[in-house]
Order: sequence, then structure tokens, then C-alpha cells
Amino acid sequence: MSNDSRLPNRQVQRTCSWILEAILLLIDEKPYDKITVSDIINKAGIARQTFYRNYKDKDEVVMRYFSNIFNNEMLIVESNSEKDKPDNIILTFNIKYMVNHRTNLKKLLTIVGIENLFADSFSEWQNLLISQKKNKLTREAQIAYRYKIFYQITGILIVIMDWFKNDMPVSIDNLMKLLNFYTVDTKSLYTNVPNIKIKLIDT
Repeated sequence: MSNDSRLPNRQVQRTCSWILEAILLLIDEKPYDKITVSDIINKAGIARQTFYRNYKDKDEVVMRYFSNIFNNEMLIVESNSEKDKPDNIILTFNIKYMVNHRTNLKKLLTIVGIENLFADSFSEWQNLLISQKKNKLTREAQIAYRYKIFYQITGILIVIMDWFKNDMPVSIDNLMKLLNFYTVDTKSLYTNVPNIKIKLIDT
């Protein structure tokens, strides 16, 4: 393989796919915390410099996989204004991608500590949502909004992942009703702090 760092994007994608696949295969052979970069490059059939050209360590491989699926394909964040509930934030989860990647995700999410990496990959969404209101709220409302984002989005992710790992015990419609039932309404105290609504789709 060429040592040129300016590899075609398709080659980079292929290499990253080999690295992830190597980790997934190795998980069947030994505990995740015992997997080394040497194990990964040997399984993937690549050079060590090729691995480090793309990742700093194995955790970054997993985090980028989560980020690519959920941030780019599964999770959509949008703002919406309605007469009765203005300025809602709508989080749309496309369950189709979760189902399509079920085997890999369930394998990764059973590893001790991996859920923390998964949660970390969503911090950029939280920061994005917080920054959108940074200059539009009073100091007190900013704090209320920040804590609302942390509290509610973290809870949403925990519920959805528990639902997924337990083989989706209720329908998507019922899960959505439950998540929206648990929505924290802060309008009575902070009129400019948006509420967060959940949409789940499987198409």
C-alpha cells in the first residue's frame, strides 16, 4: 500500500472499513481491552502507519463509527415553530439505520465502557444546541436551557439504547409516545427555552 498520505477518498473509506471489520472480528476472539493495534493491523492486513494515518487508537475507530451512523445518518436535529408550542427542537431518530447495523452495534454496545464512548459522540449535538441559544437568552435561562439539554438528551439516548439492546420490546409508536410523555416542559418558568420533541421513523 502506498505511503502517500493523500490517498483517494474511496481508498481511505475502504481502509477504515477494514480496520472496523478487524475490530469486530477480534471482539469474538478476545476482550476489547486486550485488543492491540498490532492485532488490528494484522487482522486487517494493513501497515501500522496506515492505521495511525487514520486513527489515534482503537477507541477512535469505534467513536467515528458511532458518529458516522448516528450523527450523519440516523439523528436529525431541527427547529420548529408551532402556535401552541413555539420554538420546539425536534430530534428525529431513523430507526432503520439502527436495525441495519444491529449486529455490529449490539456487539460493540456489550463491551464495558463502550457506551461511554457512544455517549461522548453525541456531545457535539449538545454543544450545538446550546450554542444556538447562547446570545438569545438571559443568563438564568441559558443555564436552565443547558441543563435541560443535558438532562433530556442523555435520558432519551439511554432509553433508546435500552429499547434497542432489549430487542425493541414495544412498538416504535409506543416508544415515541413514552419519550414525548417524559418531555420536560419549561415554558411556564422560561418562555424562551424551547421544549424538545422526539420523532422516531423506520422508513
